[in-house]
Amino acid sequence: MFSIHDEKKIISLLEENGHKKFRYAQIENAIYKNLITDFSTIETLPKDIRDILTENCFYNSLTLHSEKTDPEGQTTKFLFKTSDNKMIEAVIMRHLSGRNTLCVSSQAGCPMACSFCATGKLGLIRNLESHEIIDQIMWAVHHLAIEDKKLRNIVYMGMGEPLLNYIEVSDSIHIACNQKKLDLSNRRITVSTCGIAPRIIDFARDFPQVSLAISLHAPNDEARKKIMPVENTYPIDVLMDAINEYVRITNKRVFYEYIMINGVTDRLEYATQLGELLKGKLAHVNFIPYNPGEGTDSNGYLPTTKIIIKKFQNTLDQYGIPSTIRHTMGDDIDAACGQLALKEEWISLAEEQGRSIKK
Repeated sequence: MFSIHDEKKIISLLEENGHKKFRYAQIENAIYKNLITDFSTIETLPKDIRDILTENCFYNSLTLHSEKTDPEGQTTKFLFKTSDNKMIEAVIMRHLSGRNTLCVSSQAGCPMACSFCATGKLGLIRNLESHEIIDQIMWAVHHLAIEDKKLRNIVYMGMGEPLLNYIEVSDSIHIACNQKKLDLSNRRITVSTCGIAPRIIDFARDFPQVSLAISLHAPNDEARKKIMPVENTYPIDVLMDAINEYVRITNKRVFYEYIMINGVTDRLEYATQLGELLKGKLAHVNFIPYNPGEGTDSNGYLPTTKIIIKKFQNTLDQYGIPSTIRHTMGDDIDAACGQLALKEEWISLAEEQGRSIKK
């Protein structure tokens, strides 16, 4: 059995059974445009093709383990179980402007071990396959369709480091943006990375229209190294060289994520250092209030005050660098930034998964 999203295998299957390649276009239209999930109900196909699909393909590899929506109805978190019983999460964010964004996972767990992120406590369990990423997207598309809404944006900011699963993430972007499939604009896709410098350049060449977000979180090597182990491999000068090349290739603005942790990342001199680092660049900074979450309780971190965040923003204004203070969505259902660690009903599934991977 293989995924219905594997176009090459589907076409081969059709041809092996004596059917013309054009039949794939009918399958494609049924799955991505008409949102049909039962192959036997694709009326544009002859019965023998429907039977072939039913016998050889699966529509979605994920099983919904749980679903939570916050009281305001803005955020819905899905906890999925993969076919090999790994847990992953995806989050729908319904913005007041009317756009709907899906935050998808690219790995089960995460190898980056950032000290402020609950998901990093898991370590890497495994990379997700491209169809498992698309399966998250299809869940969201169907969920929003029931609400008479459409998915507008996808952000690869869920569990995992997308650029360490580059091939599968790339394949999923191609499916999401293919005009005959989900037909999302490349400009409405954002990939967030801790700073895998060589892949940033690959990404620029392969996806010049897709947006790039950098999890920076500190403006100097010493401060960043304390909270992000990736700094040991790709220090800020190496990271910025890669970003400069990205901008040269794409001429696109880069989004910098900066988490505001009391006494750790919010020292006022850091605001000036951040301004010096990014001045004159195509940059936009998103200030993210720290979210204490399951798996990060022991670090002692606390959120920064709004006054300090505003001072950071005012400093960047003086350098001509635009910035946004991120509105936190989903923190009350453990779906906000840094909280995707598989917590459900006060039971840390992250801990359970972590134990099993070490056995």
